Order: sequence, then C-alpha cells, then structure tokens
Amino acid sequence: MAPQTAALTVRTAEQQSPKGLRAGWVKMPLQHDGRNTEQLLNSVMPRTQTPPQAPQPPLPAVRAHLDWFRRTGATQVSQRYRAGVLRRLAAALPDGVTLLTATRDDLEKWQSDLQVSISTIAGYTSHVRRFYGWCVEHGHLDTDPSLQLPLPRVPGRKPRPVPDEDLAVALQCARHQQGPMRVWLVLAAYMGLRAMEIAGMRRENITAVDGRLYIDGIGKGNKPFRLCVPVDVEPELRPYLIGSTGPIFRTGPGGRPSRPYDVSMQTRDFFRRLGMPYSIHRLRHSFGTAIYAQTRDVLITQDLMRHTNANTTRLYVQTTRVEAVKALDRNGRSLRPSTATRRRPATPSGVTRRAG
Repeated sequence: MAPQTAALTVRTAEQQSPKGLRAGWVKMPLQHDGRNTEQLLNSVMPRTQTPPQAPQPPLPAVRAHLDWFRRTGATQVSQRYRAGVLRRLAAALPDGVTLLTATRDDLEKWQSDLQVSISTIAGYTSHVRRFYGWCVEHGHLDTDPSLQLPLPRVPGRKPRPVPDEDLAVALQCARHQQGPMRVWLVLAAYMGLRAMEIAGMRRENITAVDGRLYIDGIGKGNKPFRLCVPVDVEPELRPYLIGSTGPIFRTGPGGRPSRPYDVSMQTRDFFRRLGMPYSIHRLRHSFGTAIYAQTRDVLITQDLMRHTNANTTRLYVQTTRVEAVKALDRNGRSLRPSTATRRRPATPSGVTRRAG
C-alpha cells in the first residue's frame, strides 16, 4: 500500500472551477426579520475577484419570496439552492431586464444556454417555475413567463460506489493530511453521513450509551436521526470530541465551523489531488452497497441510509454482474430433469393399457 500511496500523492488533477456564473449581487440591508435571508442572497456561491460593473441588486419580490420559502420549513440547503438559481438567472438576463420583466423568450434562452447536466437543468427549471408561480399568486406578476419552460426528464440514476481499492488509497493518504479529512471520509463511507450531516455535528449531540457512542443530528428534509458509531469508527472520531458543546469540525477561516460546502469542496479537491474523480456523496453509494452486500436486506439498508422510500435506496445499492448471473442460474434450475423416479401417468377410465 505504501508505494502505491506515494505514487498517487504525486499525481495531481487539473483544478477546475465549479460550473455556473459567478456574478454576485450587491449587499442590501433587509427591512424584515427574515433569519439568514441576507446571507442566502449574498453567500450562495463564491464571488469573483472583480465583481460586475453594474451588479443587479435583489428585487424586493425576491427577498419576499425567499423569506416565504424559509417560512414554509424549507431546509437551509434548499433555501441556498433556490437563492443561487435566482441569482444566476438574474445575471444571465439581458442588460436592463430584471427577473420581473423577463419574457418567455428570455427564459427560453436562459434554459437553452445552460451548460450543465440534465438533472441540474431540471432542478434549476423547477425552482424558477416555482418562483414565478409564487409571483403570480402574490400579485407581483399578472402572467407566468415560465409556464412554457420544459421540465427535462431526468434519466434513471445508477449506483456509483467508490471502488474499494481507491477508497483504501484515499484513507491511507488522508492519514498524512492535516485536518479532519480522514474522519470525514470514514463517516461518509462507514456510516453513510452526508456532507451537511458531517458539518452539522456538535459535541453535545454525541453521547455514550451503555459504552457505545451515538450521534444525534438533523438529516435531509430536517429529519432527526440517531446512529450508533461502529466500534472501529470510534477511534477515528474520539480525537475531535473536545469540550462539552460546540461544532465538532472547524475548517473555515479563523476557526469558523465547517459548512456543508466546505466539506463537499474540500473532499472533492482532496480526491482530485489523488487523480480520482469522486465526491464525498459517492461514499454514501459505497456505504449503501456494502451494507446491502452484508445483509441482503433492502429494508435494513433503507433504515441505515435513512431513506423514506426503498426505491431511493436502490439508487445507492450496486449489485455485481456475478450475483445477477448466479440468480439467473438458480432460477433456471427448475428446467433440469428430476432425479427422482417419476410416476407413470394414470390410465384414463375405459382404456386398457397395452403390455410392453
């Protein structure tokens, strides 16, 4: 393992900036008590070093919509995502055109010019359509210019676990990385934690019960969860259990608590430095595949993955072709001739069986 690790640590991948426009909005003080809304408007995506010459400020309708969206109970991840979509749409519109003056043709051109995946286009379009639907319902617009935007059909996703050998190399290399990179990889690969759940870990929510550590947290959709820490994961986590309260991980400037974006981007960059095209979410695929391989029980896997629907779990579980071939062979065994002595068919009444 050591020679392979040394070779991979030298190999680097070309650093690419995230896709999408980087145009930002000017900061404007909010006149309502919407918690976190100003941060959403101004901190969704990293800014360029040189802002646009005439940045477009967020419209009052946008601020009101984001505050309404927050009050519906949307998660902070969803709030940030929608704010980012609206900000990038505003930056892509022609000069002098705002979100409320955009026409159907403007939105059609925006969607047509998107250089992202089909699933991302579907996500962007859904958020834009919901924004304009809200504008009509609340009297900001008379007609909805987004009604004719097609919502792309997203092709079925397939499980994408990180190969075991690549995961082993990444974990070995992470031993020599300063900071919590290794424990992040372990928590994702061996407990199935998402980036937002790792970033949200707090000391007071990690408790010992009957000699075992348990993690309490808030998962996707604001759903609470409790997970028992595997015995072999405890030594990786214990060095970070300092104090009695507060965030577990602080990787931001000046010791700022880690955000989900930090966890996602730092792990992605770590994999890229190893020449590996993975993300931390791919480790959830590895976790789901490994749990199912050990249990052969999709319900147990669903419970540990914390999915509401078993169909979602299937997107994370990869079965091998060898298993499929074996299953086909077992199913076909019924065609084999029986080795037991077969009973002769009964003779119909009135028919004399001929000797010989």
